[in-house]
Amino acid sequence: MARKNVKNVLLVDDEKKIHEALAEYFDSKSYRLISVFDGYEALKKVEEEKVDIVLLDINLPGMSGLETLRELKKIDSQLIVIIITGYGTADTAIDAMKCGCYDYVTKPFRLMEIKNVIEAALIDRAYHKKNRITTSLLPSQAGSIPIIGRSKKMQEVYRLIARVINTDSTVLIQGESGTGKDLVARILHFNGPRANKPFVTVNCAAIPENLLESELFGHEKGVYTGAHIARRGKFEQADGGTIFLDEIGDMSLNTQAKILRVMQSKTFTRIGGEKNIYADVRLIAATNKELRKAMKEGLFREDLFYRLDVLPLTLPSLRERKEDIPDLINYFIARYNESINKKVSFVSPEAMDLLMRHDWPGNVRELEHAIEHAIVLANGYVLLPEHLPDSIKVQAQKNTSISLELGLSLEEVEKFYIQETLKMVSGNQTKAANILRIHRNTLHRLMEKMNIKPTKDDYA
Repeated sequence: MARKNVKNVLLVDDEKKIHEALAEYFDSKSYRLISVFDGYEALKKVEEEKVDIVLLDINLPGMSGLETLRELKKIDSQLIVIIITGYGTADTAIDAMKCGCYDYVTKPFRLMEIKNVIEAALIDRAYHKKNRITTSLLPSQAGSIPIIGRSKKMQEVYRLIARVINTDSTVLIQGESGTGKDLVARILHFNGPRANKPFVTVNCAAIPENLLESELFGHEKGVYTGAHIARRGKFEQADGGTIFLDEIGDMSLNTQAKILRVMQSKTFTRIGGEKNIYADVRLIAATNKELRKAMKEGLFREDLFYRLDVLPLTLPSLRERKEDIPDLINYFIARYNESINKKVSFVSPEAMDLLMRHDWPGNVRELEHAIEHAIVLANGYVLLPEHLPDSIKVQAQKNTSISLELGLSLEEVEKFYIQETLKMVSGNQTKAANILRIHRNTLHRLMEKMNIKPTKDDYA
C-alpha cells in the first residue's frame, strides 16, 4: 500500500552510483525514489504510475535527455522535470527550459542542492507561481553566436541563463571586458518572451555625457540648435522589447537618476518635452566595474544598484577557466579558416603552450583576435608560435621561471637568458631586443661576444 503524501521521484540516469547515492538520501517518509536507466524506461514508468518529479540526465543511451523531456511533456505537460548533467552548453540549458524543464543542475552536485530544488518545485506547482514558456527555440540573431566552455564556472553560467531566460525581470551582467556580456544579453532577449520585439543596445561608455540623455530619451523639435525634427530615444525604440545598457557603470549620477525613474514608473519625457511617454521594456545592464565599490565611492547610486541587481549574472574571466581555451581555439580556427580561406587544422604543442600560459587580460575577445592574427599569418596546416602575436610570447616569457644551476658566473647567466629569449621568438633579434629592453645593436654585440649563433636567416 502506497504511503500517503509521499512524493514519487523518478531518477533517469545511466550512472549506477548516482542511483545508489540518491536512493539512500531519499529513503524517507517524504520521498520514494524510482530508478530507471534510459529514456524509454522513463516514458513507460510515467505512463504506468504517478510520478511527481523527474530527475533527468541529459546524456542517456539511446533516446537523449532532451528527446525524453519532450516526450514526457507530451504525456504530462505539468510534470516537474529537473535536468541533471555533467556537461552542458548554453544551448542545452536554453533548450531544456524551452521544453519545459523546471531547473538545470550540474554534476557534481550536493545532495542537499537536489532536495532544495525539488522542494522549491513542489511549492511552485502547488501555488501556481510558475508560468514557463514551452515553445520551441525561436530563430534569432543570437542563434549563431555560441558561448563555449565545459568548465564548472561556465556550467554555472548556463544554469543561471536558463533560470532567467523566461522571466521579464531586470538582469545585471557583470564581468571583465571581453568575457561575452553582450552575447549573454542577446541570448536572454532572443530566446525569451520578447524575442519578436526590438532589441536595442546603448553603449553608455561610448556616448558623450551631453548626448547620452538625448540618445536614451529623445528630444523635441527645436530644443537645441540642429534639432530640426523630434527624435525618438532608445527607450521608445525598445518599447515592447529589451533595452541593453552596456557599461552602465560609466553613466553619470544625473543620468542614473533618470534611468531609475524609468525603471520605477516606465515613463519618461523627451528633452524639451512635457508629455510623459510610456515604454514597456525589459532592462538588461552590463558592466566591467565593481558597482558595490563604486557605490561606496559615491560614483553609483545605491537605489539604482539594487533595482538592477535583481538577477545578477557574473561571467568568469578566461584566466579563471583556462581549461576552456582549447575548445575556444578550435572554434575560432574553424571560423577564420572559413572566412579567410585557410586550412589550419592543428596547433603545435609549443603554440598551445604559449596560449595556455597567457593571462588573457582581454579575455575571449583577445583570444579571438590572437587566433585570427595567427590564421592570417599561417601558411600551412599547423599553427606555430611564430604566427602568434608578440604580446602572447612576451607574456609567456614573463610567466616562465628559468632554473639555473648555482655557481654560474654572471656572464653565463646573461648568455643563458639571451639564448632562451631568442628561442622564444624563433631567433628574431628585433623582438628579442624589445623583450630584453636593449637596442638591437647591443644585442648583436652581446651575441658576438658570447658566441651565440643566430637561429634563423632573417635577422629582422
